[in-house]
Amino acid sequence: MGASALLLTVAACGSNGTTAAPVSSGPASSSVPVSSPPPPSSVAPPPVTAPPKSRPTQGVPPGDTAPAAGQVNASALPPEYPHDVTLAEGGSVVVIQAEEGGCDKISAKAGEQTAAQVVVLVTITKAPHGQMCPMHVREISLPVRLAAPLGGRELVLKPGP
Repeated sequence: MGASALLLTVAACGSNGTTAAPVSSGPASSSVPVSSPPPPSSVAPPPVTAPPKSRPTQGVPPGDTAPAAGQVNASALPPEYPHDVTLAEGGSVVVIQAEEGGCDKISAKAGEQTAAQVVVLVTITKAPHGQMCPMHVREISLPVRLAAPLGGRELVLKPGP
């Protein structure tokens, strides 16, 4: 019986990832297999993609510049209108950062452009009275392409029609 116990122990140790319970000199004991960990998953990780291009909600976006101090005149705009402006594409595009809420829509377009100043008209369209609107705020960018780069000209923001 000692030889058979030794043979069982050697056979159990040589098997693929299974072990046998200790063998006693008494009645034959059963072996309890222990499973090995599952093989690594063959699922490929998701492809790495570039983050979506978006404009930051605070500060000057990468690639844009801030207008010179005193270059923006927003005195004609009511307080609830957006006043935050950056310049993109070398000053050829004025970008107004704004927050739209509910059913309100904000738009901007180029107005009169002279050698001394550029006028941008900003319009807020309100929902009709009594219309149900969602209560959420969206950060938006309103790009306005100019006929020529702003350069040293004054940028005047006015309420539009």
